[in-house]
Amino acid sequence: MDIKTVIIDLCRASGVSGSEEPAVNTAKKYLEKYADVKTDSNGNLFAFLGNMNAEKTILLDAHIDRIGLIVTDINENGFVKADKCGGIDIRVLQNYELLSQNNPDITGVVCCMPPHLSDGREDKANPIDKTWIDFGMPYDEVVKHIKIGDLLTFKSNPTEMLNNRISSCALDNRCGVASLIKCAEILNNKNIRDYKIVILLSVQEETFGTGAKTGAFSVDADEAIAVDVSFASQPDISGQYSNIELNKGPMICISPILSKKMSDKLIETASKNNIPYQIEPVSGATGTNADSISVSKCGVKTAVISIPQRYMHTPNEVISIDDVENTAKLICEYITCGGVFND
Repeated sequence: MDIKTVIIDLCRASGVSGSEEPAVNTAKKYLEKYADVKTDSNGNLFAFLGNMNAEKTILLDAHIDRIGLIVTDINENGFVKADKCGGIDIRVLQNYELLSQNNPDITGVVCCMPPHLSDGREDKANPIDKTWIDFGMPYDEVVKHIKIGDLLTFKSNPTEMLNNRISSCALDNRCGVASLIKCAEILNNKNIRDYKIVILLSVQEETFGTGAKTGAFSVDADEAIAVDVSFASQPDISGQYSNIELNKGPMICISPILSKKMSDKLIETASKNNIPYQIEPVSGATGTNADSISVSKCGVKTAVISIPQRYMHTPNEVISIDDVENTAKLICEYITCGGVFND
């Protein structure tokens, strides 16, 4: 499997939080080669592999939804107003192209004030309640194609960069999804005895975390690893993330709400197998699905592995394919050695 192709396919799929079906269908076509798959009533995608009779179950989670916009109003002139569906960065919205998730052939442009007509106040990002979208049609035509409640996504094609990097929207968290698909391919060729493995591609992380909450409850795992993205260094970044680099390996999170034993085992596993890794200390909640998974049912030992990313929640996020590959390798080695239960 060419993981670059998988990442690009996933990023091209729409699937704004709450309407993830296009991305789920894309992921399913890859996962069903290696595992038994099913979906639940919320739209989560599950894949099952390993030893189905094992005493221990490990849950591997990556959220599959992406940020976008939801249409809230259409005025008499055909201009469309929308609100954030997830934590979209409004600074990059002005004059950007958006697509209708229902009909990708319908393209709109976010309205912006020409600098020639500006009095200077427009130099700041418009708040979302003052943001309008121009679909180039009068009201009577717009309403034939756009409805209140429709979802909009960034118009963006993944771009291959030098040094084995990719720029695209939706890399948060389609690159995490790709790493778990790679895990399924690797583990399918191994004789896994210690674990029943459940991959959960969860929905609605960017809005309410519904997918991980219900998905983890239904699995009732003994251990879980949540895979997401986190911050990599870029110009003017200070503090701990100034030391996080692309191509230097996945980030292993250490947090009071996570299993220290699992985090330590991941570090040990990476070191033993010459897998590059970086440490991400977090003082409390991780901001990932791990926060919900760790308190599911009677509690789940949980760890977080993050793929370093630049320009999060913009149309041009940047990641290293090497980091995605090494995330998959680290998880597979952890499972192969039996995790914390074989210590």
